[in-house]
Amino acid sequence: MTFGELNHLPICPIDPERYDRLYAFNHDRDDRLPAFTEWNQIRIQEGFSEERIYRLLPSAVEFEYSGCLTKSRIRYVKADSSSAGMLMAKPCTFHSHPTKNRYLADIPSLQDIHSFLFYRQLRSITVGGTKIWVWDKTKAALRTVRKLATWMEANHFRVVTHWMKEDADNWQVMYVQTVMKHLGWVWPDTIDEMDVQWPQMLRDILKIQVRVLPREPRVKSR
Repeated sequence: MTFGELNHLPICPIDPERYDRLYAFNHDRDDRLPAFTEWNQIRIQEGFSEERIYRLLPSAVEFEYSGCLTKSRIRYVKADSSSAGMLMAKPCTFHSHPTKNRYLADIPSLQDIHSFLFYRQLRSITVGGTKIWVWDKTKAALRTVRKLATWMEANHFRVVTHWMKEDADNWQVMYVQTVMKHLGWVWPDTIDEMDVQWPQMLRDILKIQVRVLPREPRVKSR
């Protein structure tokens, strides 16, 4: 690979202007980092494969990293133990999961899935404990985004108000659960089932392109 090919960056599945119009529903709430954020950088060497570039992404035991990929750089910041703000309008974003919990490190959260649909990024990469997964929006996935936009226009404020009254401490979690249930997402009953089933569930239910890579080259990918 050369920088002319840029396989580590996504391609918009539709005309970019149409894509921006589609995402008018989120009212430019993509960027959630303060202006004074201090960025770290990793240089991407010319000739690196896509998988090798993704294996450069940082992770930690106790906290998350988040950031974005450019043509020649990985730009990232240290986040907290359970969430990471990102510049969600960048074409290719990433975050890591704390590796201390070996069961949850390799499974996306419901918030991760909702954020990928709600925000403008085209590709999202997550560094887990033993896996790295890459999500891309497809034309079919944009139909899911339109379904989300339509639901929000009709229900957003009503559902937010409901959950703020019912469970003020956890209303955001309950809101996301409500939205994702409308989109057809229901988690399997056990963590083992979740670990096996979630990649195909994202493909089948939400039409997201999913690739699961091993963090170490010697391990076979799914």
